[in-house]
Amino acid sequence: MLEQRWYNRLGSARLGSAALLVTLALLALALLLAVPPAGAQTTVDYDADDDQLIEIGNPAQLNAIRHDLDGDGLQGTVTAPAWANYIASGAFPSPASGQCPGGCLGYELTADLDLSSYANWNPIGGIFNTTFDGNGHSISGLTATVSGSHAGLFSELGGSGIVREVGLLNPSIRLTGAYSAGGLVGRGNDNSSIYASYVLGGSVTVAAANGNGGGLVGYHRGAVRASYSTARVILDGNLDGAYMGGLAGWLRGGQITASYAAGAVTATGTPGSNSHLGGLVGSSTHSSAAVTDSYCATDAATQNACVRIDQLSASTKNDAAQGKTARELRRPTAYATIYANWNIDLSDPADGVNDDPWDFGNHRNYPLLRIDKNGDGRATCLEFSGQPCYREPAPPPYNPAHDPPEIYTNPRHEMATSCAVQTTGTG
Repeated sequence: MLEQRWYNRLGSARLGSAALLVTLALLALALLLAVPPAGAQTTVDYDADDDQLIEIGNPAQLNAIRHDLDGDGLQGTVTAPAWANYIASGAFPSPASGQCPGGCLGYELTADLDLSSYANWNPIGGIFNTTFDGNGHSISGLTATVSGSHAGLFSELGGSGIVREVGLLNPSIRLTGAYSAGGLVGRGNDNSSIYASYVLGGSVTVAAANGNGGGLVGYHRGAVRASYSTARVILDGNLDGAYMGGLAGWLRGGQITASYAAGAVTATGTPGSNSHLGGLVGSSTHSSAAVTDSYCATDAATQNACVRIDQLSASTKNDAAQGKTARELRRPTAYATIYANWNIDLSDPADGVNDDPWDFGNHRNYPLLRIDKNGDGRATCLEFSGQPCYREPAPPPYNPAHDPPEIYTNPRHEMATSCAVQTTGTG
């Protein structure tokens, strides 16, 4: 009887082990079916919000758009009926079908980018002829030395080229041959647009005769609206025929509206008689050029004129492009006095709806751009990446020996990126 019970238990154990093995085998098969075979990739929707703009989320994707300058999602001359399998090798792997319902019409940033992995950025060109929407993001780490072409983040904008709502932080751009250099754009052609964009810090240097250099754009025949630059603009050498400006080097029939420059515009040598340096624009040599409600910081630019003008009338020069001290540019804190006309329409100038692009902060800072990135219906400068934006500080108690009361009564004094504020002087 004891022996029989032993065999019964042994049989049960064997049956249990077999069931366990079957279960494990089924689980393994399920896992194999769930994991794609080697080489297979999950498809990706590169226009997840279906706004017809291809989404750029890393430096490799930004670098790749040079292969599709009209932003239709097709590489070069490829005319495949579906979205192309790639724009450039590795940058846009395995796109899902049905990208950009209605067709792709450009690009948009989905993150701040750092280009420092590119030792010498090759400007995006030839002619960029579609929309680049920064969505309030910033691009840092841009270093470019260019000869015989146009230097900047973008080389050249065509008539359908638009760069909007993007910031460039501390670029280092140097032009060693003819043509033009700007922080964002080397050259902008007829009907191109740059708006609600900025270049903060850094430098744009021209080391060639007959070159053009601007903090934002080197040579421009299009529109600049609600934009600014604080980059240093440098003419390097005893050079002739160079046009250098804090915002634009040569305004060749374009328009600048509600914008400013607050970076130094200087020469390391003695400029030739045909070189023009201006705090806002180096030279404007076309009767259709216009500068409206735009300014330069004369004490920063070390220039006695915002615009070195060849063909615009004296009244246009004096009324529309006035030099201001840094203190004058910082004093207004609303759309008033010198900024009374700065609440302009950006996206569609024909619809008559103003876009309220500026945040004036307090008397300690220049105007900054703002955007509603989080979609809560309230645009702020904090949402526009990279700017020295301010926020409300913590309430009292405070230490009166170190913290003046104004730090708490003025709601825009504390740096957004700082935990504490150190104040010297009276500002």
